[in-house]
Amino acid sequence: MLAQHTVRFILISSLTATVLGAVSQPRYKVKIDRTARPVMRDGVELGAVVVRPDAEGQFPAIMNYTPYRTLSHVKSSYDEEKYSNTIHGPSYFAERGYAVVYYDVRGTGNSGGSSQDIYSEKEQNDAYDMVEWIAAQLWCDGGVGMWGYSYGGVVQWQVGIKNPPHLKTLVVGSSNDDVYLDWVYPGGSLRPYMFDTYSPLMAAFNFAPPDIDLVGQKWTEIWEERLANNRPWGIGYITHPVHGSYWTDRSLQPDYSRVKVPTLLWSGWADVYPTPILRAFANLEVPKKALVGPWGHWWPEMAVPGPRIDGRHELLKWYDHWLKGMDTGVMDEPPVTLFVKEYKEPEPAMYIDDNGFWRFENEWPPARNENTPMYLHADGLLSEDSSASAPEEADQYTYDPTVGATSGIYWGGGVLPWGMAIDQRTDEALSLTYTTPPLEEDLETIGEPIAVLYVSSSATSAYFHVKLTDVAPDGTSKWIADEGLLASHRNSHAVPEPLEPGEIYELRIPLKFVAYVFPKGHRIRVDIASADFQNAWPVAEKAVNKIHRGGRNPSYVVLPITPAQDPKLPTPEFKPSPRPAPKLEDLNTVKHEITRDLVSDTVTVHLMAQRNGKSDDGRRQTGRYISSNYTVSKANPAEASMRAGCRLTLNGPEGEIIVESSETLVSDITSFRFLTQVEVTVQGKPHFNKSWRVSVPRRLN
Repeated sequence: MLAQHTVRFILISSLTATVLGAVSQPRYKVKIDRTARPVMRDGVELGAVVVRPDAEGQFPAIMNYTPYRTLSHVKSSYDEEKYSNTIHGPSYFAERGYAVVYYDVRGTGNSGGSSQDIYSEKEQNDAYDMVEWIAAQLWCDGGVGMWGYSYGGVVQWQVGIKNPPHLKTLVVGSSNDDVYLDWVYPGGSLRPYMFDTYSPLMAAFNFAPPDIDLVGQKWTEIWEERLANNRPWGIGYITHPVHGSYWTDRSLQPDYSRVKVPTLLWSGWADVYPTPILRAFANLEVPKKALVGPWGHWWPEMAVPGPRIDGRHELLKWYDHWLKGMDTGVMDEPPVTLFVKEYKEPEPAMYIDDNGFWRFENEWPPARNENTPMYLHADGLLSEDSSASAPEEADQYTYDPTVGATSGIYWGGGVLPWGMAIDQRTDEALSLTYTTPPLEEDLETIGEPIAVLYVSSSATSAYFHVKLTDVAPDGTSKWIADEGLLASHRNSHAVPEPLEPGEIYELRIPLKFVAYVFPKGHRIRVDIASADFQNAWPVAEKAVNKIHRGGRNPSYVVLPITPAQDPKLPTPEFKPSPRPAPKLEDLNTVKHEITRDLVSDTVTVHLMAQRNGKSDDGRRQTGRYISSNYTVSKANPAEASMRAGCRLTLNGPEGEIIVESSETLVSDITSFRFLTQVEVTVQGKPHFNKSWRVSVPRRLN
């Protein structure tokens, strides 16, 4: 199997052809400066690349930073730019009158200093200092905007909260606004992705050397400092299992009013982040726009699934308005642009193109929504009929920690485009299901479904996971949205509370946002289980759980039903992507396998992603290999294990450098135990070897 990284983007554009042409034409030749090393308030030098017009004068600037070792990939020609999930065409904007600045997080890539935690306070202070450093350069007119997605989106919230004086606008792509709930511990449950892919990748990245072509004689000094002082970021994830200041110090939530500058937001429905992007849009108190396409975790020009658009053109309209004061018409359009999805049979890989259509909305969620309760009934029926008059009953099931193989993996990176949700019927055989009769007409839903469940358990802690699916006439059950919640977190993600076995509790579980049309003749289904195997670490205790319905405990799901617009808004129009549609055979080599050991009664997910290539000079070979095995015991759910590693192959002044990380995360009934190790060899000889070990008590999870 093969896989690739591409993303896309969408924005509202119903401008005249004259205006569209005016904002998109290149005017300047481009120059690139790879020697910039701004000095931060504590004396640390950061590695930066500046791409700007090769002309006299001052220009507004656009800033981006990540820890992903991207500086050597920044190109001085738009025609030379390669597909990338982190570099987004700096020369395109430089040709149109912008200075674009990329820099590496301290302690990573080509920057000095050290890094002990993701999104540290020092890293956030650096971003403030960089905005002001850029504004003070002779080539800058004093106005600085930001852009980026994923890591590059989260950090914009952190900079926006600090409000440096010369920051004028943000363009926040697919990213979270609550690092705890949206990324590491959704519903209070540890997300396996953090350790099957991201933590080992960053352990290897953060101990790798800088690029000697960019840092020159400082190469040894920079590398030795990070080898001596860096710490794997996974330690922070596992040692902060409940919500608190560690996470709020890194998040936009809870106070959105701290952001004071105009903000453009975008994401894709096949990504993990459209919900926090639209939630942030709804809560920001600044000039704002939101765009959600069908895409996965990529820029819009390259993304799967399509349709792809020229996202750079859409960004340019925003920047020209807010950084140059031009009338591009971008703020005259409705503030929300959505791709509304329609049925397409599920596949194990992302579709090259999804089914659906573009829609403008005046707000999120649409004010015309009719929030409709759909109640759980006997015999697996789901209907709008209130169950208040029905006898109070309960459906029970035995907790199976391996349910969730068909749900796919909520990627924010990883081995995309594989690991997508497939036909849900295999998991539904091990879940409670409630299904409507066939729909008599199409039913459109745009907004936030919410499950209100009355539950009880034989255990002191249990996890409840709810899925919304579209059941086709042939029985295929297509994943539409889901979410889970640790019942011990029902009142607080900071202070978990045990369950009293047998007692009934109300759980309110908001599902991921949707924009979808259920077709006539299809049925709507709600699935309930106590595991999401690939996305939530299993709860330790065995349990028999119950879903109560009818009488005083009428479990239901609120579905936002969206009537037609009246009056109907115009249809969004976009310039087509300048990139050709990607092909699956051109994507990176990956594996995504799920196997069951019938002797030990365990289930294992094996992931592998491999990328090979040459450095920008065309000579030096580079490579990256990530592999993991995540095993869950059906017989003893407390005992789960993750073993993962990453190997980077680089080229240094003395020859081949290999940086390898290996990580093990295991749980039992009392604790999580985490071991991470980094080993470096130069020309086959040992250069560095260090390990870290932590143990964390389980807290009702």
